[in-house]
Amino acid sequence: MAVSAMPHLKQTLQHCGLYAGFELRRLWLTRRGLMTLAATAVIWFFLLRYAIAPASDVIASDGFQQLFRDMFGSFGLSQLFAWPAPELAIYWILSLLLLPLLCLFFTANQLCSDAERGTLRLLALRSSRLSIVLGRFAGQMLVQGCLILLSLAATLSLAAWREGSLSLPMLHAAAVIAVNLLLVLLPFTALMSCFSAMVRSSRLAVSLAIVSLGLLFALLSWFIFYFPDFLFLLGYLPGTQVLQLLPLQGWQTLQHALLPLLQTLVLLSAASLLLTRKAL
Repeated sequence: MAVSAMPHLKQTLQHCGLYAGFELRRLWLTRRGLMTLAATAVIWFFLLRYAIAPASDVIASDGFQQLFRDMFGSFGLSQLFAWPAPELAIYWILSLLLLPLLCLFFTANQLCSDAERGTLRLLALRSSRLSIVLGRFAGQMLVQGCLILLSLAATLSLAAWREGSLSLPMLHAAAVIAVNLLLVLLPFTALMSCFSAMVRSSRLAVSLAIVSLGLLFALLSWFIFYFPDFLFLLGYLPGTQVLQLLPLQGWQTLQHALLPLLQTLVLLSAASLLLTRKAL
């Protein structure tokens, strides 16, 4: 039985690779993908020019660091000064707070447009629906990985220009940031796989995601208000590890990697089930 399952698994992986490669090519070789790159470049230009660069100059001053430690040292936020460059510390904070929200918009169209045009039915004739879900998910993660690397490269360039050179600790810190940001975005991308499998419009998928997350948080908050012993349930919502990651730096951040991986596995299973039961 295990031997007979191997060809099916190999075919599934091949189809996933094809779908993921298609998403990556669509980023670099289509007008819509180039517009996404341009929009991302504009957003990060303004963040670098008017947020990261000025804040880095302030953070680099000894007076501000001492004041910050006096005010927030008990919360562990003084660890932000342990980053090899203040630009990376600011990038770390902004990315953890902004990218999950942007991910809802950028990854909403994993299956919607194909379902609306009817091409999803054609794809399902040639590959399994699990391959479609996993392939589109992997493609979206590759796209987001490219965008993260481009923005990190711009931040490193800014830090190297201020410091006078690019050091190995900066590159190491950039690798830590990239890995952790991808882990943070995994459950949000998988969540949009679910909603894009349910509806035929990316706007509706985004609306459903925002409303669902808001209602779930409100209901849990109301429940915990009356039953405080269940406060730990809030820790299982997508993105809750962001607040835990903010004061950390280095590879110790991976101590929070298990939760987003499990959330992603559950959400992708739900997306595959939804697409399997959906009439195309």
